[in-house]
This record gives sequence, structure tokens and C-alpha cells, in this order.
Amino acid sequence: MRWKNLTLAFLSGILLILIFPKFNLSFLAWVALVPLFLSLEERSPRESFNLGFLAGLVSFAGILYWIGPTIVRSGESKLLALISVLLLSSYLAVYYGVFCLSYRYASTKPMGFALTGFIAPSLWVSFEFLRGRLFSGFPWALLGYSQWNFTPVIQISEFTGVYGVSFLIVMVNSAITQAIKPFPSGGREKVKKNLLPLALSLVLLAFSLAYGFITIRGAYFGEKKDSQHQGGAIRVALLQGNIDQYMKWDDRYEGLIKDVYSELVDMASKENPELIVWPETALPGYLRQDRELREWVEEVVGQGNAYHIVGSPEYREGFYYNAAFLISPQGEILAEYDKIHLVPFGEVVPLRPVLSHLVGVLNELGDFSPSRERKLLKTPFGNFAVLICWEGIFPHLVRRFVKDGTDYLTNITNDAWFLKTAGPFQHFIVSVFRAVENRVSVIRVANTGVSAFIDSYGRIEKKTEVFEKDYLTSYVYKRTHQTFYTKYGDIFAYLCMAFSSSFIGWRRLKC
Repeated sequence: MRWKNLTLAFLSGILLILIFPKFNLSFLAWVALVPLFLSLEERSPRESFNLGFLAGLVSFAGILYWIGPTIVRSGESKLLALISVLLLSSYLAVYYGVFCLSYRYASTKPMGFALTGFIAPSLWVSFEFLRGRLFSGFPWALLGYSQWNFTPVIQISEFTGVYGVSFLIVMVNSAITQAIKPFPSGGREKVKKNLLPLALSLVLLAFSLAYGFITIRGAYFGEKKDSQHQGGAIRVALLQGNIDQYMKWDDRYEGLIKDVYSELVDMASKENPELIVWPETALPGYLRQDRELREWVEEVVGQGNAYHIVGSPEYREGFYYNAAFLISPQGEILAEYDKIHLVPFGEVVPLRPVLSHLVGVLNELGDFSPSRERKLLKTPFGNFAVLICWEGIFPHLVRRFVKDGTDYLTNITNDAWFLKTAGPFQHFIVSVFRAVENRVSVIRVANTGVSAFIDSYGRIEKKTEVFEKDYLTSYVYKRTHQTFYTKYGDIFAYLCMAFSSSFIGWRRLKC
């Protein structure tokens, strides 16, 4: 393998870092894979895997670097932090390696322009989808998420999920690669063969943009009409306490935490919200078991006339849960949702006897137990799905909540673990897609930020800065219909997988 090929793969890895927060150079996504595709020319399957693995290792190490400071801050060594980043990045890089191997195998013989345009994006979507499901799943930094701030192009997510945006990006990259290859000799027809994939990808991109602009324009005029009467909306306040992660479980800071939230509730209540939402594990104790804490919550809630959704750990029958409680204006606990999808090495420790040293301060509470039941918190003004922490990064899980009858999505999280890195922003941008996929408003409440109101078109209406104590209020509109994605789920990703596997199988038979 030549240094030129290695350099091209490395360059793609760097470009894939730059398209995500904090850099947010999202336009580079449309060419980021071109160097990688060029590096695969005339390479063997093994070399193709290695080139893909290199690009993936570079990109994921750069994207997930925040794991290192998180581990160091919890008291572990820098060596362990480095090893952890490299191990996770290496695992994720395998998907890139297998993608490149599969693509190189599929394209060893000339293909028609339609297949040239569809095989690469279909394979890419297939491996992104698998990455989000296997071994608990880790659908972090999917390629489509890079377009979170390019609102028109992501509107197709209501049909395809985020995977449709990834498909478009890879299709354009593949077509550009085909177009910039040296034109073959042999006449105009062979030149056309190089350019037709680019023409096809640009037509599909133009169609997606046109749909996005028309959809957003229609939403704008619809909202102008609705703004004359607020019957379809409720007023919500969110609280960002900005409590240091290592104060949350220290009894010495219980009074400080209570003072912070008492002040925030008091300020928010003056704007007459119907609902106030607190972050994940906002309470410094167990709401049902700690009588003094519960009395304090009743007192604080009584400052206004709003319902509250409060994040709190829960202990029940020998098991710990990461929970969210719906509390009435009178301080009565009306309902509880216990988190379903737990964070490995954060809330639950696989192989605890061997790996328990990787867990930070949260491990003092013991392993959390996963709930087996999706529950909606039902209020007089609609049903709320409460996604706790990284539950919001799983499109299939969120979609099931919405299909159950969710009117509003709420994502409560504690991103203090990420410290002042790109982590909180990478976590935040996925909420934009959950809103568009299901055409539902998202209320995102983070202990240290980013907290925000996101409308059903993925537009950020208000947001906080990170590591600042703050609160926001806004009107939030009720979901009015089910999208194609809500009804049928990841059918687009499954079709990509079916096409990819069928094509590779057909190619194998032809060899």
C-alpha cells in the first residue's frame, strides 16, 4: 500500500472530525469521503479494510476525544483515558473498514451509473444502522447529523430518518469521486458514464432541498396564523442548574443544590408556565424515600401553578433506577418513568469485577437497573415522553414513544460529565433530528447545557450557553400528525441493507 493511499484515508478522517461540533464545518461533509474513495482505487480487499479502518480510527478518536478528560476528571490515569479512547475508536473504525472492504468488493467490475450511485450510500447506511443496534448500540456522530444546522436538507428525515441524510451525503461523495477520475478514452459515451452518477445525485439533492424549503415555508405561514391564538401550544419553562458533577452526590452541597433550584423555579414561575422541566437526576437524593427532600419539593413546586417533570434517582425493592417524576402543582407525585436504555460504564458496568475502575462518581449509587416498560407522563395538556440522557440518540426508541401517543418530547440529561469539550454539543444535535423525524417539539433540559426548545422542523427557537445557570420559557406546540417515519420506522435503512446484501450476493455469483 502506497503512502498516497494512506494520506488520502487520513485526510478523510480529519475532514470527518471537522464536520461535527465544535468545528461545525458541515459543508465539508459533501466531500469528506472523496479522498477515502480515491484511496480505494485498485486496492485489494485487505488493503481496503485497512484504509477504511485508518479513516475511521482518526475520525472517531478526534470526535470522541472528550472521553479522555471525562475519565481523568473522575480520578483515573491519563494512560487509561488514552486506552479507552483508542479502544472505542478502534471498535467503531471496524464499521468503516468493513464498509470499504464491501464497497471495493462490490465495485471490482464496472457497474451501471445507477448502481454506482446507490451501492456506496446503501452500504454506508447499512453499517450506520448496525452500529446503532449491535452490542447495545452507539449511533453517535452518524454522518447525517453533520447537517443539523442545514435545516432544509434534513426535512427528508420525516420519511427516512437521519439515515436518508447520510445516504445523500455519501451518494454525492461517491458521484464526485467518479466524476473527477481521469476520463476514459473511447468516446462520449464513456465520458457520460463518469458524469451520470453526479447528475443523478445532484437531482436527488435538489429535490430534497426543494422539499425542505417548501415544507419550512409552509410551516412559517402556518405558525403566523396560529400565533394569533395559542390554543395549540403550552407555555413551558426549563431549568439549567449548572451543578458540578462532583457536587451532585456530595451531601455537603445538598443545601446549595436546593437553593439553586428554588431560585430558578421562583424566577420561572413569574412567567406563568404550565409546565416546568428539571434536568436528569436534579434532586440530591431519592424523592420517594427521603421525606425531607420530598417536603422541600412540595414547597418549591407550590411557588407557582405549574406541573413539574423532575429528574431523580429512585430506589425500589432493592433496585436503583434513573427516573423522571411528574408532579402536580400541589406537590403530588402523579407518575414516574424509569430509564430503559442505560449508559454502559456510566449507569451499568458490564463485567464489573474486571472493569469497575472505569466508572466515575456515579458508581457510588450502584448499578442502575433498566426499566422494561415505555411510559408516557400524562398531563391535562398532553402526553410527554421523557428521554433520559442518551436515550435521545436512538431514533428507533424515540419513534416508539411517539407512536405510543406522545404529544411532546422531553430530553432531560446531565452532560456535566463531558466537561468543557465538544461532547455536550455532539449530544445536543441529535435532538434536532428526533424533532424532524417525528414532527414533534423537543424540550431539551441539560444540567450544564445545552438546553433548548426545538420545533418540529428542527429549528432551534431558544437555547442556553453551556456551564451557566439559566432558565428559558417558550410556547411549545402539540404534535398534530404521524410522520411516515413514526408509522413505519427504519424501513429506509432496511431497504438499504436488503439492496446492499442482494447486490454483493449477486456480484459473488457472477465472479
